[in-house]
Amino acid sequence: MIIVDTGFWVALFNDKDQYHQEAQQTLAKYSHEPLITTWCVLTESCHLLLQRCSSTYTGVEKQIALINVFQQQHQQQFQLFNLEETHLERIKELMKQYQNLPMDLADASLVILAENLGDGRILSIDNRDFNTYRWKNKKPFTNLFI
Repeated sequence: MIIVDTGFWVALFNDKDQYHQEAQQTLAKYSHEPLITTWCVLTESCHLLLQRCSSTYTGVEKQIALINVFQQQHQQQFQLFNLEETHLERIKELMKQYQNLPMDLADASLVILAENLGDGRILSIDNRDFNTYRWKNKKPFTNLFI
């Protein structure tokens, strides 16, 4: 499974995004492998799609299209990881550890996801943060997008 960050989803679903074409090519390249993200990332992605699209109508349509990939026949390829209450302590530790960036909830949720998967392969446009973050405090992420 490959972890997916907010920027990748936004680029994929917003055809005006500077990384849109690269996101489509990357999705095709890794179509044989399931992609996974968190509810936090899905929420952030929907917010940014609404904010960055040329009209509210377009933004709403893009949000719905994103949600649809998790709801329809794609469930084998696109999956959502559920954070649990037991993850809250670790999330706080991560936010404190990376406060100089700072780390937001969506990014912390992806570190938790990598720790649960035992794999740090990610699709992200955020090189600065994901080159800095470590899952299990020592393992670097491998960004397959950029």
